[in-house]
Amino acid sequence: MKFKWFALTAFIIVTILSLTATAHAQSGDAAQGATLFAQNCAVCHGDHGQGRIGATLAKDFPGIRVDVLLQATISNGVQGTVMPAWSKSKGGPLTDPEIDDIVAFIRSLGNIAPPLPPVTGLPTSKPILPSPVATFPPGDATRGAQIFNANCVVCHGPNGEGRTGATLQKDWAGINVTTLLDTTIARGVAGSKMPAWAQSNGGPLTNQDIADAAAYVLTLKKATLVTPTPVAPTSDTAGVIALICVGLILVIGIIVLILGLAIARARK
Repeated sequence: MKFKWFALTAFIIVTILSLTATAHAQSGDAAQGATLFAQNCAVCHGDHGQGRIGATLAKDFPGIRVDVLLQATISNGVQGTVMPAWSKSKGGPLTDPEIDDIVAFIRSLGNIAPPLPPVTGLPTSKPILPSPVATFPPGDATRGAQIFNANCVVCHGPNGEGRTGATLQKDWAGINVTTLLDTTIARGVAGSKMPAWAQSNGGPLTNQDIADAAAYVLTLKKATLVTPTPVAPTSDTAGVIALICVGLILVIGIIVLILGLAIARARK
């Protein structure tokens, strides 16, 4: 009998917690969430959730507690993928109410059936694969600033100071830093939150876009403290110092002379 009461009590508690969590996840403001989505999510998922370098969100999510699933995914990120944790409790920049607003906006994008792929015949020849070694043109830092603002500031911050991504505002060490940046932006970093941005790797950027962004990143160096240069004494100051030194020497000489005369007289 006691076990039945315990089981019934546990069931009621779990049900209440589930309903509370669901109500919390459904309490977001979709209009406010649209603004937050544009500022933080659209760069990866597209401005209408159609997918870019991130997953497609404009779809009908299967499941019973979809709001809770989305809230947990945004808050904690997805380990092993490029999806970072956005909750402040996990080191991200968003509060729980802001995440709830984004969830409400994402849910408003649902119930859109994905289009069926066109039926095509079997390919008669092998597809042409992109060259594994990409070549990048010279970068334009001015245009790169626009590319950076449109694609990189969400993770790396407006000045490369770091947000959910690495700090780029630093002095880069290496023999060919430009090639390193080009390749990193193009291919991403395996096992990290840095995705591949090159079109040849499924991303949205051309090789020129990547080269321009890399050129701009190289301008994001920390401001160094300027050590003030000691001011050399002017000719007037040097002359005064010289006169003082000569005067001290003369005074010392006179004192020595007086002492010598006094000692000589005492001996007589």
